[in-house]
Amino acid sequence: MWLKNRGGPPREVRQLLREFSATYNGERKAMPLDPQSGLLSERASRVSSARPPVILAVDTTSEHGGAGLYRGSECLAITASTEPAHYAVSLFHLVNELLARAGLALSQVDAFAVADGPGSFTGIRVGIAAVQGWACAFGRPVYGVSVLQAMADEAGLKTPLAISLLDARRGEFFAGLFRRDPSGNYEADGDAPVLKPDALLNWLGQLNTGPETQAALVRRAHDAAAQAFCQSLDGAAGSFHLQAVEGLLVRAMAQRAQRALAAGKLLSPAELHARYVRRSDAELHWKEG
Repeated sequence: MWLKNRGGPPREVRQLLREFSATYNGERKAMPLDPQSGLLSERASRVSSARPPVILAVDTTSEHGGAGLYRGSECLAITASTEPAHYAVSLFHLVNELLARAGLALSQVDAFAVADGPGSFTGIRVGIAAVQGWACAFGRPVYGVSVLQAMADEAGLKTPLAISLLDARRGEFFAGLFRRDPSGNYEADGDAPVLKPDALLNWLGQLNTGPETQAALVRRAHDAAAQAFCQSLDGAAGSFHLQAVEGLLVRAMAQRAQRALAAGKLLSPAELHARYVRRSDAELHWKEG
C-alpha cells in the first residue's frame, strides 16, 4: 500500500488522480505534482491569503468519528458518522453532505486535516487514503493530527501539563504527554506509549505533579475504560485535574491545521503517514513457517 511509500503514489495512481482532477465538477485542474516523487511541487501555493482558508477535517479512527468544514474559526458544517464500520463508503457520503450544506465544491477546500491515529487500523488507513487522494487531485496540502493531540487541544486547559488517555483495548491505554507553550498551545513531549494500568500508574507518578494541580488527565466522554481508570486514582499518582471532552474532535483538528498552514508547516500528500503507536494483531500473532 502506498501510504508508507515516501516516494509518493505509484505511477498508475498518479495518472488516475490526474484524470480525476481534470474532470471533477467539470473543471480542469492544474496538478502541481512532481512526476517522479508524487510530492506537491508548490506546497500550499494555491491557498489564498485574501480570506480565511477552508479546512476539511476528517476523523475515521473510531466509531465516534466524523467530519467538519471550517473557514477560519467559523464552522460551516459538521457531522458525526452513523456507519463507522463502513468508513470506506460512508466517509464519502459524509463529505458530500458537508459540502452540500456549506454550498461548496471539494475543489474549494484549501487544505485537509486528518486524524492519523492512534485508533482503528482500518479506519486510520481509510481516512489517510481518502485525504491523500483528494489532496493529490486538487493540489492541496494536508495535515495529520494525533487523536491524543486533538483531545488536549479540545479540552481548553491552562495547566502546564496535559495527559490524554485513550482506551487502546486489550486492557491497555494510549497516553500522550503535552506541555503548554508560551502561546498557550499544547505540544507533544515525546512519543505516546501504550501501557497497562499498573505501568500507566507508575508513569503518571514519575511526573511528580506535587501537591498542587499541575497536570490534567484528559479523556473522551464516551471512553468508559479511561473514566474508570481516572476514578480509580484517588490521589495515588499525585494531584491531577480530570477533564472529559465531548463529541467530535474535528474542530481542534481544523484549528491546528489552520495554525500549521499560517506557519507554512503543512505537508504534501505523500508525506502523510499513520501513527499506529503499536503493531496490529496480525503482526503480533504472525509466525514464520
